[in-house]
Amino acid sequence: MKAARIHPDFFEQFTCIADKCPLTCCQEWKIAVDEETNQRWKKLAPPKTVSVQKKALSEYIIEKDGERVIGLNPVHRCPFLSENKLCRLVRAYGDEVLSETCTVFPREVHEFEGHEEETLMPCCPAVIDLWRAAGTVQFPEVPGVGHDGDNEGEEMILLQIREQIIRLLQKEQKPLREALLESFYILLEFHKETLSEHFVSEYFSDKTLEELETAIREVEVPLADTIAECSELLQDLAVNYRKEGLYLCYLDPVIEEAEALSDGFDAQELTEKWMAFQSQFLQYEPLLRCFLQNEVFSDLVMPEGNLEQMILQLQWIAITCTAIRQSLFLKWIREGEGPLSYEDVRDYMVVISRMTGYDEEDVREYLLNSFETLVWDWGYFALIVGNGTVPKQ
Repeated sequence: MKAARIHPDFFEQFTCIADKCPLTCCQEWKIAVDEETNQRWKKLAPPKTVSVQKKALSEYIIEKDGERVIGLNPVHRCPFLSENKLCRLVRAYGDEVLSETCTVFPREVHEFEGHEEETLMPCCPAVIDLWRAAGTVQFPEVPGVGHDGDNEGEEMILLQIREQIIRLLQKEQKPLREALLESFYILLEFHKETLSEHFVSEYFSDKTLEELETAIREVEVPLADTIAECSELLQDLAVNYRKEGLYLCYLDPVIEEAEALSDGFDAQELTEKWMAFQSQFLQYEPLLRCFLQNEVFSDLVMPEGNLEQMILQLQWIAITCTAIRQSLFLKWIREGEGPLSYEDVRDYMVVISRMTGYDEEDVREYLLNSFETLVWDWGYFALIVGNGTVPKQ
């Protein structure tokens, strides 16, 4: 029997905007080449319009980080990308010549035991445009999840937890930071227990969530500490990309501002700037809400995953989200604290998503190398997410 394939409501609306794309996927990141494409390219000559001519398309492939990818040119663009941002290979040979990555991006599919899930990655500006136009997004129910204890396997319970977290993120009256803080707290509690559908339902009940919301709102997280820590996280994420000369027009200005930030303002001035920035950023909360729901749907639960991996993925989602916010805050300061444009918000969502597009093993390795503990305590998660606390006078 063929597995059911499900996807969010916006999935089939996606269309590549090709030469109109403001951040082409053919520039400044790895373009994987599968083995079947590699073999096919050994028999094909490059189009005459490619500036550096080689005997076969396969000779443009290199090994990078243990992966077969297209070697970018000195300005970090795919050698097959034309000046008007169209693919020379497609024009010469048709869409069939493309590698699997080029064919499916930004779509991805996860194959679970009883079903398959399709979604879109936020590494593409056209996806962000879709969310902005929609305002809200909807995700499908997973067949069999939450049906009165009939399916209590670990994968089904993890999918049930994911469904509850998405519901939290969909509550427009609940600030996104509170939804994230509540979700992480609950996952840490689950980490101490033997999971069951009943236990999940108890923790996500209205009564428990109301109690948790009240407790979280009483926790004070100094704003200056949040800003400082998020600047350090952003600088750490950017190190290797800057060394390789990637995304410099986006990263250099904000990293330079981050380096100057600690000495540039006193705590009161920094607080005032943050609050002014938040008043600008608030208009994009519906977009960020779509982004976070999609990240949770596509990355929180992986096939054959477990609860610890789920916790690590939520930590990684928090890093991605705070790096986007911090980049925009720093750029806003650097450019005179005026209106925050949609184009800036979209571009940093795309760039940071590309920078953090690690697989599970790489996420684990990064967290192991960068933090004292693999699984954070709730206080550190709250520090980077922030709770909007202004230091008491």
